[in-house]
Amino acid sequence: MHRFCLEFILRPFSWIYKWHKPRIISYDELKEFIEINSDIELGDNPLDELSKIKRLLNGDLDCSNTDNIESWIYISELYFNFLRDKKAIDFNEILFKSYKIVSENDFVAQSIANKFYEISIDEFQDTNIFQYEILKAIRNESEDCTFFMVGDEKQKIYAFAGAIDNAFSRASYDFQAEIENLDTTYRSTTNIVKGYSILFKDHLELQNDSKYKDFNFDIVICETKYDNNNDYIANTIAKLISDGKAELSDIAILTTSWRDAYFISKSLRQKYHVVGLGSLPHKNMNTSSFGLIRSLSKFLFSPSIINLRIIKRNFDSHSLENNIVFTEKELTYKINSLITSFKELELTANLTKGLSSVKHIFDTIFSVNNSDIEEIINSINNIDKSQL
Repeated sequence: MHRFCLEFILRPFSWIYKWHKPRIISYDELKEFIEINSDIELGDNPLDELSKIKRLLNGDLDCSNTDNIESWIYISELYFNFLRDKKAIDFNEILFKSYKIVSENDFVAQSIANKFYEISIDEFQDTNIFQYEILKAIRNESEDCTFFMVGDEKQKIYAFAGAIDNAFSRASYDFQAEIENLDTTYRSTTNIVKGYSILFKDHLELQNDSKYKDFNFDIVICETKYDNNNDYIANTIAKLISDGKAELSDIAILTTSWRDAYFISKSLRQKYHVVGLGSLPHKNMNTSSFGLIRSLSKFLFSPSIINLRIIKRNFDSHSLENNIVFTEKELTYKINSLITSFKELELTANLTKGLSSVKHIFDTIFSVNNSDIEEIINSINNIDKSQL
């Protein structure tokens, strides 16, 4: 959605308000802001806190994420002034400014509606109020541009980022569209489908046409406490390996919060090689570089259309973060080149050599120096080898 807003709203129509040509604030500039304002309290994850600074539809500051409004206003003013001085915007400002343009200038929404026959939105349940109102403004200007929304309210994971409630019923009314419920699943066992369904009141009865439907994998529900949770998980893993002959790569642990995942990961790393929070490239690395690396790794392990779409989404985010614009033809070529280059990586190389190879690929594909990976390589090189 951010790329859509940049390409079809902000870049062509910023002149209306005499705004500067939109440029996305970089990761290095955000770190600069944190260093300049080291006296303000931004918690353990300052980048996450900065991402919460956003406006309401009317342009006022959104103070719903804080209990200390006075401090939040002060920090937000510093941040907005910093963006202004850098002549840059962040992802929240992309949406706010795009909404302002579309909502106050009918001809912009009309122009976009005339450009597309249909607009498809995946993961619609995670749509926030700005995204929703932008789409609605386009719909209101022309019935010739149709919309296709896909998602699952039960999979909403961005409530903390402002995902609206009852997105589908709301859209059904505003867009005058019917809701079609999909009642067939193709990728799970019958036990899991039934177990999942009973967690929700009045859940739609699902038909399971998966090739795995008759696999008899039991669902075991066990209540743990804070002081024995990690031990229970470690013992379960050991049992799966010894009794179930499972490979470590077959085992995944899902949690409802990153904090739970972090402490479980920290505990398991004492015995196993863990890919997850607290281990590279996940440790305190929320930049687009590592989002793209994770999605590439996932695709190489499990190639699928869904994972390919995730690569494209992360590729778009990385391009936006570095203020790089590709045509659709260039985008397809670059993504294919990126995947091909990752397939050719030497998996037995040591960590520094492997990261250097990844950095070279990124530098070549995007034609900019990747400071995120460079920072990690420098940190590794500076480690006292006697501590390892």
